[in-house]
Amino acid sequence: MLALNIFLGSLFFLYGVIIGSFLNVCILRIPRNETIVTTPSHCMSCGHKLAWYDLFPLFSYLFLGGKCRYCKAKISWQYPLVEFLNGVLYLITFLVLGIGSNAIETVYVFIVCIFLSTMLVLSGIDITHQIVPDKINLFIFILGIIVTVLDHNNWLTHVIGFFAVSVPLFVLLLFGGMGGGDVKLYAAAGLLIGWKLALLSIVLASIFGAVASIILLIAGKAKDGGKTRIPFVPFIALSMLVVLFWGNAIINWYITIFFMRG
Repeated sequence: MLALNIFLGSLFFLYGVIIGSFLNVCILRIPRNETIVTTPSHCMSCGHKLAWYDLFPLFSYLFLGGKCRYCKAKISWQYPLVEFLNGVLYLITFLVLGIGSNAIETVYVFIVCIFLSTMLVLSGIDITHQIVPDKINLFIFILGIIVTVLDHNNWLTHVIGFFAVSVPLFVLLLFGGMGGGDVKLYAAAGLLIGWKLALLSIVLASIFGAVASIILLIAGKAKDGGKTRIPFVPFIALSMLVVLFWGNAIINWYITIFFMRG
């Protein structure tokens, strides 16, 4: 059994790394409204079409010494980082959820992988361009519909999740306290994870963002009197990772500690 788990865990990691290569394409091209399907991979500096042996995730970067084979321009560290992170996300998914005991659970496991990959893409785009593309939010919404159908016995939880966080954030949006892309993201993601996890997610994301802001202030990295714009999607993504795998345990712990004493 141990050998099988090691084998499956390795497969999940490698699969995640391979998908991570495609995620880099999405991060680079979607904000520019470029196709992510038909245009072949090419060097962003010289435009040279990359050969198949230039496209091995992680390994190509290491073998090429972080430079383009053709023009010797430096390759961004983003490429291996995204590939590695996506591999780790898939490995964590396997370690926590396994592969499922039936077809529905197996489908859910792969949807979780896809969702986490999508959040990684959104994080990269928000960091580099400070936008949350509608087409990606629409994709998450479709994933949410699929999960709601799979979990049809709890469909109301998912429907309420669509509104639970997005409506309060929309109110903040009216007063300039939140971006419209974040509101749409929480509507789509809330449908996928349900209202309890959505509420926990926004609490955790706010805490993560606050901690990051304090660290930036202490380190003297904040500009304009502490008004530096910090991308919020990465913190949402981190909170989604936590609530997907440990959210119910956190909620049960909270209820036990604060409402079931004595």
